[in-house]
Amino acid sequence: MLKNTALLLIWLLPSLSLLAQPAQSLKAANQAYQEKEYEQAIQLYEEILQEGYHSEAVYYNLGNAYYRKEAFARAILNYQRALKLDPKDKNTLHNLGLAQARLPGQVGKIQQSGVVQAWLSVQNTFSTRLWSILGLAMLWLGGASLAISVLSGIRRRKIRTLAGGVLLLVLSLLPFLLAYGRYQQEFSTTKAVVMVEETQLRAAPEEDSKALQKLYEGVSVEILDAIGAWNKVRLEDTSEGWLPGDVLERV
Repeated sequence: MLKNTALLLIWLLPSLSLLAQPAQSLKAANQAYQEKEYEQAIQLYEEILQEGYHSEAVYYNLGNAYYRKEAFARAILNYQRALKLDPKDKNTLHNLGLAQARLPGQVGKIQQSGVVQAWLSVQNTFSTRLWSILGLAMLWLGGASLAISVLSGIRRRKIRTLAGGVLLLVLSLLPFLLAYGRYQQEFSTTKAVVMVEETQLRAAPEEDSKALQKLYEGVSVEILDAIGAWNKVRLEDTSEGWLPGDVLERV
């Protein structure tokens, strides 16, 4: 095992959202991991997911098990699935970086602007549900303020409540926009990971079209379109091309 492996954060996270039976399965999977029975741990984590119990903890632990088996593309896939549920988790981000560093030919990323980074940081503070609740609360308070302003007989109070109501209604758009962005992040299936050892990014959805770039397992892409068995994808450096659908697995 290389030196980078020693830096893997291997804390096994319990999932409080799982019911009794899956929780027992998770405990058994964690025990197998601790005993370095990584194949068994992978099988148990995968079975939990197949039963329909999805959580950041299960994906994180499964990513760790795949990492220990040096199945780095699978590790990356599961770390990214965990980040869809908890984008700010430092342990998952750390381990994702380690897994990506173990793969050849990674595509360079375009650095996000400070404004985009700040927006995403705020967006990831709460879940889609919490942002929606906040937006609805502000919308309700804004409507209530407008109603009070109509009923109020005092001119000064009428103006204050009217201004406050309009301000709340306008500001309620912000949490709804953040909720929409968080929803896209949580439930979008446009992100995917290359799962084969090596493939060619092509200029058109045809096997004999021009090869644009060689891609390796673990490369993350965004699916833009599909024609038959081919997917149009965008890489993290914003370049675009076509890949066969069977070389990808969606996050």
